[in-house]
Amino acid sequence: MNIRHSTSPAVFDTPVLRRIADLMPDLPPALRTVADYVLRHPLKAATMTIEDLGAASGTSPAAVNRMARAVDCGGFSGLKSELVTTLQNVVSPVDKLKTKLAERPSGRYGLNEMLDAGIDNLRAAASATAEETFSAAVDKLAAARRVYALGFGISSYLAAAMASGLVPYCGEATAVSMEGGNEQAAYRLTPIGPQDVLVAISLPRYSLATVQLARFAAERGATVIAITDSPASPLQGVSHHVLYAPAEHPLLTSSSVVAMTIVESLISAVMARNKEAVRISADLTESVLTYLYVSEESHKPSRHARTERAAPASKNGKKPRG
Repeated sequence: MNIRHSTSPAVFDTPVLRRIADLMPDLPPALRTVADYVLRHPLKAATMTIEDLGAASGTSPAAVNRMARAVDCGGFSGLKSELVTTLQNVVSPVDKLKTKLAERPSGRYGLNEMLDAGIDNLRAAASATAEETFSAAVDKLAAARRVYALGFGISSYLAAAMASGLVPYCGEATAVSMEGGNEQAAYRLTPIGPQDVLVAISLPRYSLATVQLARFAAERGATVIAITDSPASPLQGVSHHVLYAPAEHPLLTSSSVVAMTIVESLISAVMARNKEAVRISADLTESVLTYLYVSEESHKPSRHARTERAAPASKNGKKPRG
């Protein structure tokens, strides 16, 4: 099954990267490793020598050259030319953090450095997904009969946030991967059909169950929206719309900063399209008001109100007109 997402000039949707993503499953292991690296780091690959790319991907210059020929680039020089041509208008996030860490053997990591990692991912995300793809995903969510959010591990919390945020503005929204593990997630997903949407979230290291359940949803006719890090993700081939969340991190297996930002962006966009959004928001606020902390200052009367109460009465007992 190979479901393409919308065409656009976004980083991961350029012709050369789409071609690599389509052909990668059929490549020999070493060539597939090179292709995987190029798909995850297209901006870096565009500036590397053939020796650098071989070393970075853990293969060899010969494997790099064979991969480039296998994806119809004619060799490494052709691959690099296509990458540079298609990505030259994209600003590549500078890999400052890794350089700093390599220069500091003490192992001390500062807050600003960790924040820089998230900022670099956010910058990469700004050009990774086309606006048309995001808009199409929002259209599907806004019109869905039911929305299912799926993710395991850390992604299960992102799925829960997705479902929770959509509940007031969709017909029905459910996080299927909370209690009970894979078996219960599959059970909750059983009713999914053509009028429904599955939002599948998976970052390295990818969950096999997420991919299997996403494929099940697609086979049942549901729209599958993936939030994942790159075209090298196994969700690429089973999703109708892919929203890319670069997830590089100097220490963790993956960063969920961008994925959470995309979740919030989808919720906000769906809310904005709901004509009843203001009323719903007001009703929600009123219903939970008794559970919220309200400072004493907010209970104090305004100066204008205090002045009115303190105003002296006239001789006939009435307050003077203001």
